[in-house]
Amino acid sequence: MTKMKTVYDNLLPDVKLSLQASARKYNAAKRLKYILMSKTMWNELTIDEMKDLLTFGDLTSYKLDWLAFMYGENILKK
Repeated sequence: MTKMKTVYDNLLPDVKLSLQASARKYNAAKRLKYILMSKTMWNELTIDEMKDLLTFGDLTSYKLDWLAFMYGENILKK
């Protein structure tokens, strides 16, 4: 039986590295990491969780388009 990939598993490597570094410093980032490990689909994330991912994943929101927010484009592996 194969393990179902989570949102955390599907993060782009640079986003995941930034989140891991933040999780070592901040409890909120650690909590976000566990939330992402518990969800299997991008659309399960709340707006607050997406905001935290932008913050702790070292992403710049003005460089992202609507596809990033709707479908995780440029945040998740394809």
